[in-house]
Amino acid sequence: MSDTKILTGAIQPSFPVQRRAPSIRLVDYLCAIRRWLDVETLEHVIYCDASGCHIPENLFGSEKFESLTMDASEHARKYHAGRAEAESLQFALNTSRRRIESFYKCTGRLFVKNFTELQSKVAASPEAELFLRKWYRDDWADTRLFYMKTQSFQRLVEPRTNELTGPDYGGHVIESLFREFYGDEWTFPAPIFMGHDGHNGSILDDSYTEDEIHMAGNIVSVCGLKYFGLRQTA
Repeated sequence: MSDTKILTGAIQPSFPVQRRAPSIRLVDYLCAIRRWLDVETLEHVIYCDASGCHIPENLFGSEKFESLTMDASEHARKYHAGRAEAESLQFALNTSRRRIESFYKCTGRLFVKNFTELQSKVAASPEAELFLRKWYRDDWADTRLFYMKTQSFQRLVEPRTNELTGPDYGGHVIESLFREFYGDEWTFPAPIFMGHDGHNGSILDDSYTEDEIHMAGNIVSVCGLKYFGLRQTA
C-alpha cells in the first residue's frame, strides 16, 4: 500500500490567523514534513506553499519529498484562505512530477498520529471518495484531512473554485463546499492531530516533541528566513 500525501501551507499567511509569525509556522511545517516522510506507506509527500515561499527539497534528503511553490496571497487576502487552499491543490495536481490518481490532503503544519489506521480503512473501501469529519458547524466539513480521487477533485471542486469567496462575500468556504458534496456520510474514525490550530494557536490532540521543534528551529536559524523565500520578515 502506497499513496500520495499533499500538504497545503502558507509560511507567510495573508489571511488573519493567530499563529501568524513565519518563523513559528515554518518550524511547524518542518516538523510535520519530517513526520510524514517517516510514514512507510506513503511513497510521495508533496508540500505546496501558497504564499510564494519555498521549502527546499534537499533539507530532508528524501527522494519521496516534492516541494512546490505558488503565490495565491492576493486571493487569500481578498476572498478567504479556502480559495488559496483549493488553488494550491489544483496547482499540485497539475504540476507534480508524478501522475497523481488519488491523494490524501492534510493541513501542512499538522501530522495525523493514527494515519496508517485511517489509510487501511480507505484501502478496504475502494468506493470511498472522501474521508471527512463533521466540523463545529452543521453546514461545514472538516477539510484538515481528507482522501479524494483526482478525477473527483477536478470534477467537483476545481470548476467551483471561484465560488470560494468566504463568508463575508456571501459565497462558499471550502468546508461548506465539501459538505454540500458529501452530506452526512462520516464513516471513518476521527484523526488524531499533532500540532497547533492555525486560527487560534491552541494545541490540538498532541504536539511535536521538544527535540523535533529544536531541530526544526535550528534549521530555520542556520538557513535564515530569506532562504525560504519570505518577502519580508515578521
